[in-house]
Amino acid sequence: MENASLPSDVLKNVTTSSSVDDDLTQYVAHISNPVIKLIYILIGTVGIVDNLFVIVVFALFIKITDKVRTIS
Repeated sequence: MENASLPSDVLKNVTTSSSVDDDLTQYVAHISNPVIKLIYILIGTVGIVDNLFVIVVFALFIKITDKVRTIS
């Protein structure tokens, strides 16, 4: 019965939580310079707007092809 403490060790490892700061550092870069932070935000915003533009163009393309098929 050497492994009798194994389930409790696993449960302890699963239930212990790290601090909130440790979780945030995985997803958010800590940028001290506000100008660089603004540049990153602008680049991200442009990327999102660009993706939305591609989706709109694709939807319009499908709409146009449906009209062309009904004419011919």
